[in-house]
Amino acid sequence: MRRLRLLLLVADGAVNRTLSYQQGWPRHIAKDARYDVEVLNLLGVSWIGRLRYLALRFKTYDAIVLMHSVFSNACALTGWAFDAVRRHHAPKVYFIGNEYKLMPEKMEFCDRLGVKLLVTQSHDFKVQTLYRERLKCAVIGLPNTGWDGEKFRPERERADRKIDLGYRSVASPLFLGHNERVEIKEAFEAAAGRHGLSTDFSLNPEDRLDEDGWAAFLNSCKGQIGTEAGGDYFELTDETRKKINAFLEDRPDASVSEIRGRFLGDYANSVPIRIVSSRNIEAAATKSVQLLLVGEYGGYFKPGVHYLPVKHDYSNLDEVIRQFKNPGLCDEICDRAFDMVRERLAFPVLLNRFDAALRLIV
Repeated sequence: MRRLRLLLLVADGAVNRTLSYQQGWPRHIAKDARYDVEVLNLLGVSWIGRLRYLALRFKTYDAIVLMHSVFSNACALTGWAFDAVRRHHAPKVYFIGNEYKLMPEKMEFCDRLGVKLLVTQSHDFKVQTLYRERLKCAVIGLPNTGWDGEKFRPERERADRKIDLGYRSVASPLFLGHNERVEIKEAFEAAAGRHGLSTDFSLNPEDRLDEDGWAAFLNSCKGQIGTEAGGDYFELTDETRKKINAFLEDRPDASVSEIRGRFLGDYANSVPIRIVSSRNIEAAATKSVQLLLVGEYGGYFKPGVHYLPVKHDYSNLDEVIRQFKNPGLCDEICDRAFDMVRERLAFPVLLNRFDAALRLIV
């Protein structure tokens, strides 16, 4: 098999230090023996960096790979840097991030670059089909992160962990059509007191952790509460998101149920953009048992098999906590989740899928 020469573009800085998927994917692509990788960080480019861009036309790459951080919340590839990448003859690969906002801008970004392979975080066939029809390029679905066995592994027996239940996230924007992260936190905070559980929950962005800190936190918790990532509808137009945000400007106190009734109640043929989160994968890798809202989780995590399932109305919350207090049951859940992650979600496994798609366009 021919070794491929890749230019890997990232936008790595303080803003994404706590996003393990934006750290893990570039790290594992760069060390894969199938590739000869040059990594170029778009943030803080000096005049020396500019010369590197100007020299791109004279370098040979089999592909230019743009990672999630290049354009998730904001586009880091602009101006002369964008032009240098666009003009290079190598096929472009784009790992798209935050597939619930700025979608018209991201589609135009793909058009202008001439993206040949789009890597979506969604496993949904309908989502992937919409991308193919819009962009006329190859599309592959891969989880937003993989398991890094060097970073995330069980370091401590569950019985020796001092925190019963942990949670680190940020509140979802209401335009996603739900408020699950706030709701699950509040539900478990109330239930924990009734059941005598210790908790460490936070939705404060300042309490988010880098990879090492997150791994240590997981190894200090017997369990993690959580949800799927993403929202209840997928649009390439951003029309619904913009309408909801305009409504919230006039009604900042509007409830999520009011938003759902007004904007999503009659939504015809909605396609959800729900994905497995890196938090799910990393909790499983450290054998922290998960108490999760019922969902698909990318088709990987199955309720009652890999996690303790919480109904969306929280009507079974007390029963789930009783199950959580059963060490034998939790050990079985944790072992199955760990084995599944190791077999199906380790970075080398995911990179095999990526490599197969990549070699079809180079």
